[in-house]
Amino acid sequence: MADMDTPALFWAEYTPPKLVHSMFLSEWTVATSVEPVKRVFPRRWIDIRGMKMMDLWEAALRAVMGVVLFRPGISQSELRWHLRNAYDRAEVSEVLRHLQEERHLKARIASRPDEAITYDTPVDEDEEKGLFWSLGEKHWYQV
Repeated sequence: MADMDTPALFWAEYTPPKLVHSMFLSEWTVATSVEPVKRVFPRRWIDIRGMKMMDLWEAALRAVMGVVLFRPGISQSELRWHLRNAYDRAEVSEVLRHLQEERHLKARIASRPDEAITYDTPVDEDEEKGLFWSLGEKHWYQV
């Protein structure tokens, strides 16, 4: 339900993450065009037309990779703390998901440290403390 073009439900990834009905989508998004109606979640790398500004997107990717590179096995809560002055919770989550999908990073949880997991739903503050990030299969400099 959260993966459709116009989702019936969506994750509002703030503290704590909330599963929200699409009826309230306009309160969580920004309209970038009227006809056709286009709405986007506010992100530092999205311009007023809803287009991704690649230089800002790549800066976010590199910022996250840089922290993980120098602190392998860092918890998501600590990673978010390091980036708090530049990126909000939703932005860090989006970047982490992208880097994991592209196999630049892998996530593990404390209860199963030998098993990589797929990070596909938002986690709350307590879960972030037990979610650890390290370098993935692809080289860090290929970001």
